[in-house]
Amino acid sequence: MEILFRTAEEIFRYGSPEPRGPKIGQAYVQNDLGQFEMQMDFRSNPEEYEYEVRPRVSPGQLYTDEEFPLWVAMGKDHNRKPLEWKRPKEFAEKPCLFSEGTSRYDIGQGSIGTCWFLASVANIADKPKLLRRIIPRDSYPVEPQNYDGIFHCRFWRFGIWDDVFVDDYLPIIYKKQIYSAHSVTDPNEMWVSLLEKAFARMYGSYTEVSGGVSSDSYMALTGGVPEDFDLKKLDMEPNQLHTRVRNALYSNAAVTCGTPGTFVKKYGLLGSHEYTINGAVTAKGVRLFRLRNPWGKTEWIGPYSDGSREWQSIQGIIEGPNKDDGEFYISLEHFLYLFTTLTICNITPDFDSDGRSDSLNYCTCLYGQWQGEEAGGFQNRMKNPKFQFEIDEQSLDQNGIVPFVVQLIQRTKRRKAQKLSIRADLYQVLENTSDDILVLQEEGIPSKNFTYTYSEHTQISFRFSLKPGKYVCIPSAMNEGQEREFMLRLFSAGPLGGVKKIDSNEVTIMTCDGEDAKSYDHVKCLTGQWRAGSNAGGQVSNRTFHINPQIKIKSSDQRVKFQLMVDSKAPIGLKLFKLKGESVPVGIDWLYKHYRDAVRMTDGDDGPFIMGSSAPAVYSLEAGSYVCLLHMDEPNTERRFALVIRSQTPLYDIE
Repeated sequence: MEILFRTAEEIFRYGSPEPRGPKIGQAYVQNDLGQFEMQMDFRSNPEEYEYEVRPRVSPGQLYTDEEFPLWVAMGKDHNRKPLEWKRPKEFAEKPCLFSEGTSRYDIGQGSIGTCWFLASVANIADKPKLLRRIIPRDSYPVEPQNYDGIFHCRFWRFGIWDDVFVDDYLPIIYKKQIYSAHSVTDPNEMWVSLLEKAFARMYGSYTEVSGGVSSDSYMALTGGVPEDFDLKKLDMEPNQLHTRVRNALYSNAAVTCGTPGTFVKKYGLLGSHEYTINGAVTAKGVRLFRLRNPWGKTEWIGPYSDGSREWQSIQGIIEGPNKDDGEFYISLEHFLYLFTTLTICNITPDFDSDGRSDSLNYCTCLYGQWQGEEAGGFQNRMKNPKFQFEIDEQSLDQNGIVPFVVQLIQRTKRRKAQKLSIRADLYQVLENTSDDILVLQEEGIPSKNFTYTYSEHTQISFRFSLKPGKYVCIPSAMNEGQEREFMLRLFSAGPLGGVKKIDSNEVTIMTCDGEDAKSYDHVKCLTGQWRAGSNAGGQVSNRTFHINPQIKIKSSDQRVKFQLMVDSKAPIGLKLFKLKGESVPVGIDWLYKHYRDAVRMTDGDDGPFIMGSSAPAVYSLEAGSYVCLLHMDEPNTERRFALVIRSQTPLYDIE
């Protein structure tokens, strides 16, 4: 096990860890945004990071990246357009990185399909602290004594801030016009063009970053937790969505939206295009969004657009110039009709779905891999890597629950590589288990708004409302045998304890569903084993039926659920008998005499006997003492078992 460890100051000054490898440690480290991070590596043979260092340039010389010439950078567009590779000083009068700070109005998309990336950049441009993480202060010295033709920036990639160094050649058309992204506010300002080039360089070419999804760009720019919404399958009222976006913007979250590809241009909107959302207001009872086209021009021309009759009726109530700068207002009604996707990215997760980042400031990052026997897919989820941790009462909120978010990220070498369908399941470790048997209760479907399914995106997130205790998280790809590295990020309000990877060869794991667990306030978990010649008596037709494990309980009038489990399918069953002063264990003659008097389950059956790995039984018990007998089919059959007993009030005399 390795711990990826670096202080926030080191990250800010130097970027990602050096190629010699991560430092060993096991503690949370506070970063420059106030979050506490701990990174642990459980991969058996992790792929090495190719960390970049600043190129060495001789005095008086300018850096040229020989591996990223014009024909590589532009791909198929190289021969289609009369493009040239020029440095800023060759086409701009007084080139600089920033002219007067940064703002969303700087962003202008060129002739490359990076709207998905630039719409996110426009959001970050209004957040200097976040932008400074991406573009350090000394990124592009233009003073004659320091100028070396190098631009330096960082992108968050698979858990690290990855340094990228590029030369400052840019694709130019018509002698002086930048073909790629550019600054709309000042032709001398180069940060937009150089940042897009660095992003293209990181993935191989401008072609590789043409077309994408906002959640990927947000992760690269912030390392945050993006959440995607399908506006055609919205599970909240429209007004709730407007409030959530307004709150998100107020708390400095980044928000973008997208149109479908079914129309080319409709009322000024572009098909299959990403827009930045930078405002959510209400004027004269009408809910409006303020959007910006990363082109820096071409706007919505419907109701509430610039200069429209509706816009004039609210002018003075809302801010916004009446010009073709790419920014416009659109009503919530028209927005939901014309747009299909929405992405909100918070630096820390928005657990309660109000749009604001919540106080889940502890991020536990676990690196793992689906490989060999640990690539079980959905059908064999227990074969996948399993990570155990403990949540203490420090993470409780004012409502007495532990808000918890799981984010799963898969690693791909190329941005457009085929993504695996991925998901993460969470289980509570039940109490009273032995050292070599782990009984897990599935937490079930998480809170709504994070879709609990397999996703083919780079990342997927899930919310859970938990209570203090031990838990196991199991990430999986959909199909067995699919191999890939992954990163599991666990967000909590306090530090996690006892973080470890479970060795499946040392522990027997049994699972029970937690679908109706909240209907019971108390749970007991007992583990044991049927052993040949000792307590493996088989079913009732055998005279050894009585030597099977017998468990005595005392209950009040209440509903009780028993669940008998084994680690793989087998014929298993249980019988429950009411005692009238008899001592336990009872003998074979007593069992034969009272066999037909076994307590009936709520469905009328006298106890389960099935071929499977779990045999549940629900009873409505009268006050008194009972004996529960656990059995298999044939005598002398050995198997480990676990019995989970749920009740509404405590049970006594369990032995």
